[in-house]
Amino acid sequence: MEYFEPKSISEALSVLVKHGAEAKVIAGGTDVMVDIKFKEEPGSLVNIKKLPGMSGIKENGGSLRIGALATIRELETNALVREKLPVLWEAAHQFASLQVRNTATIGGNICRASPSGETLAPLLVLEATGKCAFSDGEKSQPFTSFFQGPGKSVLGAKGLLTEIDVPYPAAGSKSVYLKHAVRGAMDIAMVGVAVLITPDAGKNNMQDVRIGLGAVAPTPIRAPKTEALLRGKPLTAALLKEAAALAASESSPISDQRSSGEYRRWIVEALTRRGLEQTWKAATGKEVA
Repeated sequence: MEYFEPKSISEALSVLVKHGAEAKVIAGGTDVMVDIKFKEEPGSLVNIKKLPGMSGIKENGGSLRIGALATIRELETNALVREKLPVLWEAAHQFASLQVRNTATIGGNICRASPSGETLAPLLVLEATGKCAFSDGEKSQPFTSFFQGPGKSVLGAKGLLTEIDVPYPAAGSKSVYLKHAVRGAMDIAMVGVAVLITPDAGKNNMQDVRIGLGAVAPTPIRAPKTEALLRGKPLTAALLKEAAALAASESSPISDQRSSGEYRRWIVEALTRRGLEQTWKAATGKEVA
């Protein structure tokens, strides 16, 4: 196995272009090193941990700019993330162990493109975009179209994610990330649900609703039919029941060693119901009618 430690983004891209699918990018290494030990050793390893311009968390007008090399622990301890993007903070807070959070990067979690990636459903409901670098230039890519299948993204084998831009939700919006896993935070999500509600001026109806689902489809997904059903309406018990069932129907979970697809679909329904209840009350001060 060849080892590379490029000094610039352009140098890293050159290595990726040359070695293609045989190259594996490593930042925090919490997934890559496990793969090397238990699965397959790549032809080459490209360490981007020290690349300049890909770290840090800072405000950028009405959004938060997060470097792809920012660790999950940095997200968890950042005051702006906790105040402005609580759904992303909750995902970081529930991410594995403290030791892993200190090492794992948000860019690595995204580029792994696992359907169960902890930060992915929150980034979908926040309508975040990624800045992607290629040898022929840069491209801004919404995460709603970033993921192409398990372990696959628009980056292919020759691109790098350099930063994430997360718009601040509208004033009055409330959000939550709920995760179901066998061992809680220590385990990857069996199902993850992110919900964001923006109430209207009178706090009587849901002006905007966004629902992100993780680990229940080939990629993390939004639930557009459920969102459309809810927009412009107050949250009643009957609507809540209908919406939760519809969200479950929009998922397409597999059965594996951790759970059956049927059980996952039931969990989607339960977590969607809980997430909508919590965000509705937080946003409007009202119980479900």
